[in-house]
Amino acid sequence: MISPTCSLQHLNEIAREAWTSNYDRVNVLSKSEMLYLALASGRMRELTPDDFIAYAVDRVGAEWMSHMLSVWRSDSQPNK
Repeated sequence: MISPTCSLQHLNEIAREAWTSNYDRVNVLSKSEMLYLALASGRMRELTPDDFIAYAVDRVGAEWMSHMLSVWRSDSQPNK
């Protein structure tokens, strides 16, 4: 589960930066927060190259995945 000290709004802001390949603010995050960012931004290979998507989804949890899907559903995937 994601740390209660880091709001979802804050994570979504960082994920939008990661989406554009700006990783300046990702190094201070917990493993769960990093997995949330990787899933939300579509940057699994760049942010968590040793983790599987199934592991990330399980670690983030159903509640956070539901939130992520509602926030990111209308956004397209990043272009490389």
